[in-house]
Amino acid sequence: MTPATIIIRNLRVDTLIGVYQEERTAPQSLKLDLELSIDVGPSAHSDRLRDTVDYDRVAASARRYGRENAAELLEHFVYGLGSSLIREFPLRGVVITAWKRVEALLPAEVAVRIEMDARDSARQDRVSYED
Repeated sequence: MTPATIIIRNLRVDTLIGVYQEERTAPQSLKLDLELSIDVGPSAHSDRLRDTVDYDRVAASARRYGRENAAELLEHFVYGLGSSLIREFPLRGVVITAWKRVEALLPAEVAVRIEMDARDSARQDRVSYED
C-alpha cells in the first residue's frame, strides 16, 4: 500500500444550515476543504482514473449531500458528509474543514474540522449522544 492524500480546497457547497430561524430562510454557501486519504499504489502504476478516487465525483457527491441534507449544526453536517464520502468512495480516511459565514452573529467566519478514519466509521456511527 502507498498512502497518499487528495486535497480539494475551497469547494463551495450550498445547504440549509443554522440554529436560528433567520439562518434557515435560504441555503448558505459553505466553503469546504477536503483531505481524502487513499492508497495511490494502483493508480500510480496504471495511470488510469478508474484505479483512484475521482475528485470530480467527490465534489459532485459533496454538493449533492449539501442539497439533500439540512442541519442545525456545522458539526452534524460535516460528520454526515464525511460518513457519506467514506461509504461512497474507497477512502482510508477523510479530513473535512467546513467554513461558514456568520455575519449576523459575529461578523466572522467559523469553521469545524473533523478527522474520520474509515476503519472507525462503522463503530462511530453507532455512538449516540443525549441532549
